[in-house]
Formats: sequence, C-alpha cells, structure tokens
Amino acid sequence: MKILAVDDDPFIRELLPVVFREADYPYLTLADSGAAALELLETTKDHFDCLLLDIEMPEMDGITLCRRIRTLEAYQDTPILMVTSRADATAIESAFAAGANDYVTKPFDVKDIATRVHIAERMLENTQRAPRLDPHHLKEAGEPGAHDFALADPVHINGVEQLVLPFSLGNYLSQLSRQHLDICQVFAVKIEHIDELYATCNTREFARAVTSAAQAIARVVDCPQLLMTHNGSGTLLCIVTGDSLPAWPEIEVLIQGELDGMDLRYDDNSPLSVMLSVGGPIQPNASRTQRVRKTFDRAIRRVTMRQKVKLDTSPTEKPSVSAAH
Repeated sequence: MKILAVDDDPFIRELLPVVFREADYPYLTLADSGAAALELLETTKDHFDCLLLDIEMPEMDGITLCRRIRTLEAYQDTPILMVTSRADATAIESAFAAGANDYVTKPFDVKDIATRVHIAERMLENTQRAPRLDPHHLKEAGEPGAHDFALADPVHINGVEQLVLPFSLGNYLSQLSRQHLDICQVFAVKIEHIDELYATCNTREFARAVTSAAQAIARVVDCPQLLMTHNGSGTLLCIVTGDSLPAWPEIEVLIQGELDGMDLRYDDNSPLSVMLSVGGPIQPNASRTQRVRKTFDRAIRRVTMRQKVKLDTSPTEKPSVSAAH
C-alpha cells in the first residue's frame, strides 16, 4: 500500500517512517505542505492508495487540502485519514464533510496507525464496488428502472457536502468520545415508495430524488455538525452533535416542505413526487462494541415505525408517474 503523509511538523515527518515501518507499511512518501502534496498528486505517475493529512497546517490546512484532493478525478475515492492533535468535533466533522474517511489523534502509536490504515484498506475495497452518481453530470440517463446498481446498494450521490460514504460515517461514529456522545443525535430519513421510484425513474431522475432529499435535510438541519449517508433503499442516516436539531416530529414537516418547494420533475417535465418519513432521534450506544451497527439499526427501526404509523392513519400517496413512465 503506497501512502502519502502531509505534515508541516519536521518531528512528525521524522517519526512517521519509523511508525509505518513498524506497522508493516514501508511505502511512505512525505510532503511538508498542502501545496507540495497537490503537486505530487498531480505530477507523480505512481498512484497513492491512502493519504494522511494533518488538519492544522499553515497557508493551506488539512481540511482545505482534503477538499482540493477530492476534485482530482484519480483521488475521488482514495481513503483519506486526518491527523489531529485536538478532540475538536467541529473540525473533525468539517473534515469528513470535505471528503475525509477517518481520523487519528496525536499522539499516536503503531497500533493506532496500523488499525486505521488497515480499515482504510478495507474501505478502499468497498468503495471501489460502490456506485457514485452525480445527477448534474449523467450524460446517459438510461431507461426507467434500468440501473447499474441494486435498490439496496449504498449509492454515493455527489453534490451534497454533508453526504459521506456509509463507511466514513461509521468511522466517525465509532470514534466519538463519551463527551460527544452525550450531545450526539442520530436519526434516519426514508424516501417513501422507493421501490416505485426505482422502477419509474431513469438513473438521473433517481439520483435527483435522493440528492434533493439530502439537500432538504441539510437546509433544515443547517449546521456544520451534520453528517449523513445514503445507506441504500432510499434511507438516509444522519448524525448531529450539539443542540441544532429541530424538534421532532416538526422536523419532518419542515424537511418535506423544503423538498416540496424544489418542484422536482422527471426528465419529461412531469411532476416527480418525493415523500419522506423522519424517524425520531436517538443517542448512540455508549459502548464502542458494535456501536455503529446497533445505533444505525435502532435509527432505521424508528423510521420504519414512523412509516407504519403514517400508512395506518392516512391514505397512501404514491409518486406521480407520467404516461411516459
């Protein structure tokens, strides 16, 4: 595995080769600034498999560098680990929103590095199998219902900064400290009748529906502490730290209103109705053991219960389908 580490501290640059050799990752390249790192990435023939970025650097900090790297086509999916000397939740969340996949806290030891880089290797394998869609740059939309991905696939949608890969959101949740767990809330949003949307939409239209749902959430939960992921089957998992989350169930009305105001359309300009259910927020499991799976499963159960209540108490409203669909 070829790794590029970027840090302005000469002591850290001397330490990292020793740490990585002990962790059995000998192929390490060092850069002392964001500008030097970008030049390496743009000019070197060898592709790096993992990037390690210090958050706190002069001139160009690690978060800005991370965002710049994600604009390089060759590095859109490369695992990026942030290195931070502070347990600053806001900075870490900003790094994830910029495209980071994981982080490690200074001072670190061989075990820390080995564990996080090993996780990055697994993430790279998973990401290479996950489809990535951008509704604004899909030249070939395809036929309705003819997609290169299954409904249950955690398709990554470009265009919403707070929308990260499921693997990245799990890494973030798994490393939250007890202090941050106390002010953290997790909730799930489900696109209703997603199977019918999957069948009646072409790929661009389906991506538009999921992107718009995520944008509506981001506008209502308007804070830098929001991170979310598309978990497949039209389910969006969301994490917020702090007290920025609107009250539930009012949040569902606010998000749906924001989405309705977008006036979504199929490619033939017929109305594309996207309805949402929002599950009640929960606090993450305190124990690190299976925290991610148990927390996300609970959040999904909450939104599933919410859907059931709505179906039992109101007439079913299905997505509008034009004659062409």
